[in-house]
Amino acid sequence: MGRHRKSAIGEVITGIIMISIPFIFFGGFPSVGMGMHMGFPFWSWLLVALGAGSLIRGITKLAAKSKKIIDSKPNAKKRKLELENKVLKAAKKAGGQVTIARTALFIDAPIEETESILNSLASRGHANVEVSTEGQILYMFPDFLDRDLIDS
Repeated sequence: MGRHRKSAIGEVITGIIMISIPFIFFGGFPSVGMGMHMGFPFWSWLLVALGAGSLIRGITKLAAKSKKIIDSKPNAKKRKLELENKVLKAAKKAGGQVTIARTALFIDAPIEETESILNSLASRGHANVEVSTEGQILYMFPDFLDRDLIDS
């Protein structure tokens, strides 16, 4: 059976509980040596130390997770920029007229992501959305339209 690993929040909560137990049951502070009932027993130091370790591990894990999230945001922007460039290259290669499915296949990206990029480009004025006579959604890129196909 594999080792059970606590989540970062679980580590923090465990640490807080372990540190709190001696104070809740015996009151006072360890340095005072006196609590509500019988003073602050020796074993309570062990709980405080273990709790502090757990709390520190949890906070360290949370910090590492937040750093990963912060570091991944530029990668998401970079991916979007790369996919936009691939979509534009696909549009140019196709003579300025593309569909979602063909573009997704050409750029090797999920359809939802491709559709989002095409809609983003259209909303920013880089493409026009039209419906063909067959009911197919077409994205027309005026900069890449093959004028020979349009005139004939």
